[in-house]
Amino acid sequence: MERIFAKSTLREYWKEHPDVEQYFKTWYDTAINADWRNPTDVKQAYSTASILKDSRIVFNIKGNSY
Repeated sequence: MERIFAKSTLREYWKEHPDVEQYFKTWYDTAINADWRNPTDVKQAYSTASILKDSRIVFNIKGNSY
């Protein structure tokens, strides 16, 4: 699976919403170090993630608040 991350975008967001900072940091660290090869691998790590078409995934951050 391809990885596309922009930590600077996350950082900008948590500056405006500090309550989500630690959740984003945890998600980012998990995702950047993961060896996900297919959607099933992602779902094993994040059971609440939604697998969309075109290899897109929606992660529910902070109990789906973000």
